[in-house]
Amino acid sequence: MGKYRHGILGGFKGKVGNIVGSTWKGLDVMKIRPASVTNPNTVRQQDQRNRFGLMMRFLSPQRRLVQIGFRPYAVKMTSFNAAMSYNLAAAIGGNFPDFGINYNMVMLSMGDLPALTQPVLAFIEPASVKLSWNDNSNAEGAKSTDQLMVSIYDQDSGRAQIFISCAIRSDATVTMVLPAEWAGLSVEVLTFFLAEEGVASAQARSLISDTTYAGNLLLE
Repeated sequence: MGKYRHGILGGFKGKVGNIVGSTWKGLDVMKIRPASVTNPNTVRQQDQRNRFGLMMRFLSPQRRLVQIGFRPYAVKMTSFNAAMSYNLAAAIGGNFPDFGINYNMVMLSMGDLPALTQPVLAFIEPASVKLSWNDNSNAEGAKSTDQLMVSIYDQDSGRAQIFISCAIRSDATVTMVLPAEWAGLSVEVLTFFLAEEGVASAQARSLISDTTYAGNLLLE
């Protein structure tokens, strides 16, 4: 935008080519209109839009966990945007138009706290998920009181059930009750630990673990 007080013929209003003249806060200003895109629907543009839409659909219902898990990376951006940036680059597989999410590459959290290990999933009627894991409370940096965060995601509907601080590391097992209408669905289960002292505000990487993909489970 160029500012001017006296043009050759004084200030002007209106458009000449891609130059637009107007008044802003008492000043005559000129703006250059951006060039129009001849074809806004190229394969590359469709590719980018589809990838973005796929990851947005996945992360949006898990926003509460992402806000915790990516908090240390919220520098000049939100936790959600930091998670979008990482997962767009690392967790989408396939080629246009056949994209898919690589759940074992997804990160709802990133940090140095020891992660959940050796996950085992089981279905309990009518619509509950039992998750068991190895109690690695003795691992360097881990504590028995580390809080477990879980997301149970239904890819077909794009819904997620979020469980915050539903167990501690030393429990080694937890059962999560889902709405009755979830019976029969095929779900993806993702987990991470948050140090007890980070529950209020987990700003440091040392308070958060990487995400562990516990696997897929058919609820029947």
